[in-house]
Amino acid sequence: MASTKSNSPQPIQQLGPERSVRGSSYLNRTAQTPDPWKLCAELEYGGDRTFASTVEQLVVQTIPPDWAKVEEQLLTTLALPGCTAAGRAFLCKMLALVGSAKSVPALAALVRATKTADAARTALEVIPGPEASAALRDALASLDGNAKAGLIGSIAARRDLAARPALAALKDNTAEPAVVRGTAARALECLATS
Repeated sequence: MASTKSNSPQPIQQLGPERSVRGSSYLNRTAQTPDPWKLCAELEYGGDRTFASTVEQLVVQTIPPDWAKVEEQLLTTLALPGCTAAGRAFLCKMLALVGSAKSVPALAALVRATKTADAARTALEVIPGPEASAALRDALASLDGNAKAGLIGSIAARRDLAARPALAALKDNTAEPAVVRGTAARALECLATS
């Protein structure tokens, strides 16, 4: 059986501007590159984290004089209406690296809700200044159970002496669960040695 294949070379296909790497479609594709900050707000647990890694590298590599710019971008992203739980957790983690007193109001709102308390308190725990300490103390009345115990641990880690009266009241309040009373007692011991 004879082959119908031709040994002649195939003509080179010319690419028009719509398919050219240097043509307008390339420019249109690059103009439509997704914003990694916005994608961080849409982050889902178990989903693609490539863009989050890009943002994390940017945050980690930012020099201290530029932290305010990055902090502003993180806060803007955190305020997006479609920000997911995973997105908030990631953004709080990044704010822990570059956050300042400017981040406290946004984090204070998150630390009062059980679903976002852990992520927000870990950021507030390391942000310097009395504003972060006050936000943690003020959230004590908003939480209960394990979330409140975690908040107490963050207060103790900050060595917030102004929290002693509130912690003493929690330690002695029989209406509080044992985990909260016990954590408050340990926090007071920790603060006594400060």
